[in-house]
Amino acid sequence: MKSILLLFISLLFFSSDLLAQWERMNDSQVTTRHHPVTFTLNDTAYLLSGTTAQSSPLGTNDFYRYDEENDTWIRLADFPGSPRSFAYAATYEGKAYFGFGSQQQYLNDLWEYDPETEVWTQLASCPCNGRSHPAFVALDGKIYMGFGNNNFNVNDWWVYDIADNEWEKMPDVPGPPRHHPFHFTAGGYVYAGFGHAGPNYYDDWYRFDPSEQEWTRMNDHPNGSRVAGQEFQYGGYGFVISGDGQDHFNLIEGEFYRYLHETDEWERLPNHPGSPADGRVGRWAPGSMVLNDHVYFFGGVNRGGGFLYSEVWRFDLSDVVSNTKDVEVVADIEIFPNPTTDVINLIMDDELANQSSTEVSIFDVSGKQVHRVNEIGSQIDVSFLSPGKYFLKVSNSDRLIQTLPFDVVK
Repeated sequence: MKSILLLFISLLFFSSDLLAQWERMNDSQVTTRHHPVTFTLNDTAYLLSGTTAQSSPLGTNDFYRYDEENDTWIRLADFPGSPRSFAYAATYEGKAYFGFGSQQQYLNDLWEYDPETEVWTQLASCPCNGRSHPAFVALDGKIYMGFGNNNFNVNDWWVYDIADNEWEKMPDVPGPPRHHPFHFTAGGYVYAGFGHAGPNYYDDWYRFDPSEQEWTRMNDHPNGSRVAGQEFQYGGYGFVISGDGQDHFNLIEGEFYRYLHETDEWERLPNHPGSPADGRVGRWAPGSMVLNDHVYFFGGVNRGGGFLYSEVWRFDLSDVVSNTKDVEVVADIEIFPNPTTDVINLIMDDELANQSSTEVSIFDVSGKQVHRVNEIGSQIDVSFLSPGKYFLKVSNSDRLIQTLPFDVVK
């Protein structure tokens, strides 16, 4: 059943600076492909597989590392598994997990990449049917995978335990079978939905509770059916960008949304740029990656012109998260020092701090919760955190009050 929306006002100040946050980077032949797979490990971004103009209609097994300082790509040793397209990757505890997709056959394999040794290791294959375009996310030591298509569209749901190297069947997603869904994790849940199956295009959205192994239908996409765009996580939130709408046409605008999981709402952000001849800015099957507070957006297909995009754009995400507040609860919250090495001093209203429903949590840039404060006091120990950017989130009765970014340095 759909959740009842709380009265929520999101204050996001679209100043000229915020609207100008889309920055043109170097065009790249590496990113000129559809269905590129990306992941970020240890402040380094990687790209592999997908379909290029040279490989079309087949996929690839080329593998690259992004040189952020020079805005260029460095080719690494090819991925040792089957070349493919329509695959996905996720990261957990400093390693990447990659699999599925198709290359003349539908694949159900799973691989692990260790950036320290630069070695790929094949893991247990899913006992499910191989598929293209599944949902594929990592959360708390597990990988969740479902939806997708082979000879038919499917809506089964599976979980892979990284420590045990084992797969387990979960309850099916309650919506219709489909492929090319959107998917991410937020707030300790897995979210998946949208996508299409043949002539049927979907706007429904679902939440999976890993602890209860239950699905809940959430609010539909506010602007209708969406398919074949990109998704990513940052600051504890999930984002979706671009893609196609009803009837599989590129979207007119370069739509960009953040999903506010606390209130089950979609927040519109500044459109990604583009000036296609057919007037449709959206791209089919583009790529994205998050690196150092920015999302990079590239690749994909213009269906009207039948060409791949070589443009690469970058958007600063830091202000999007830090400028959003829930005005239902008036609070003046501060943290210091920032950056910090070992502790954070937290200042908030005593009434808010003393409420049993008030929660304080810390998330990394991928959206993973890395710490929950059990007893709210004036000082929080963060000495166990690795150097990097984090977000302290204060909430009350499932309502977000404030998100405060901070950096840990050693």
